Amino acid sequence: MAEDKLDVIIFGATGYTGQIVVEDAIEFLKDFKWGIAGRNESKLLSVLQIVSNRVGQDLSQVPIIIANVAEQKSLEEMAKKCKIVLNCCGPFRLYGEAVVKACIDAGTHHIDINAEPQFADGIQIKYHELAQTRGSYIIPSCGFESICAEMAVLYTERNYPGLLNSIESYYETNLNQQDKSSKAILSRGSWDSIIYYMQNYKEIASLQKQLNYEVMPNFKPKLKIRYGIHKTKGLKTYFLEIPTPSRYIVHRSQRLLFLNEEKRPVQYGTYIGFHSFWWALLVPLILVFGFIMTHFGFTRKLLLQYPKIFSLGYVAQKGPLEVNRKAMEFSYTLKAKGWYRSSPHAPHPTAQLITRVSGKDHYYGITSKALLACAKTILQEQDKMPGNGGVLPPGYAFAKTQLLDEFRSGKYGLHFEILEKKWD
Repeated sequence: MAEDKLDVIIFGATGYTGQIVVEDAIEFLKDFKWGIAGRNESKLLSVLQIVSNRVGQDLSQVPIIIANVAEQKSLEEMAKKCKIVLNCCGPFRLYGEAVVKACIDAGTHHIDINAEPQFADGIQIKYHELAQTRGSYIIPSCGFESICAEMAVLYTERNYPGLLNSIESYYETNLNQQDKSSKAILSRGSWDSIIYYMQNYKEIASLQKQLNYEVMPNFKPKLKIRYGIHKTKGLKTYFLEIPTPSRYIVHRSQRLLFLNEEKRPVQYGTYIGFHSFWWALLVPLILVFGFIMTHFGFTRKLLLQYPKIFSLGYVAQKGPLEVNRKAMEFSYTLKAKGWYRSSPHAPHPTAQLITRVSGKDHYYGITSKALLACAKTILQEQDKMPGNGGVLPPGYAFAKTQLLDEFRSGKYGLHFEILEKKWD
């Protein structure tokens, strides 16, 4: 019966990110019924015991569901037992679609932490209409990178008094490593996802063409991408334009807002910061070399087998040390340009707003909390979400909910601020 369903099941609870989600769920899902799922019961029990010892709370009564991506029936049974599946089991290119299909078949909602635009685009193309029919919200890319970018854009839009034309997003990070015994910042699962993202990068253009088939007006002036190493006023690091996964997610949200609500889409560019000119010069060369390696079976196998070597120590099988993970800092600085008040009065936008979103423990801590916040939003504010389901990017799915206000509350480790206003 529906009333006997769990509100949330955390699938992939034994993975590096999944364990963090389980720990955070104690606080953020305290008013809901939740359980954990995976393929190995003993490992799931171990996770509950480890988290119990850490927080000093008995979790022995948390329901455990056995589900395996290699056994579709087990995924279907899991999906029938809850209202929302929080999917932490990547790489999603390999393991994600089966879980999405099971959720749609059961009429269950699905949220994941993938940062793989090929997966997000692919399931939108393949399952959007079916998800609408079944009343399932399938919201991919609710981890740190995409959800923070989407919420940063939404925060900027809400604080802009006129017509917004473009946003340039500048991402900076500081590792602040406390324990020098390991410099790892990523887990093995995150590394594998990056490898498959690079290997199949060429798919993005084809998927984007299928997904974004609607003819859009030619909005002017066009945002000019700043190629090459450069600095920008007010920030100390050197920046490069890099097509991050979040850029595709933000573009999709903006397109849907235009098509369904006739809102002028914001042009969006992304830049990544480096603390020295030489790192800004070297990292693209490393990425090109890695990109080439992912396209040959033998060298790709080496990348997957020896992540610590090829990442220069920034990837560890068990992920970053907790003390280092929690000390990492990030910021998105958004430079928005447009016209004051409601409509363009000049050929070039002159009104500028600069905002910033910042925090700590972003790769995994904020990812975990963001995933849980999105789940709570669906449970509490489904009536404010578009339509009756579908495969939707988070910026569009949650645009009219209180999710941004929830993130701004301070409970999730995120800080939103306005740095500068210039309306002349």
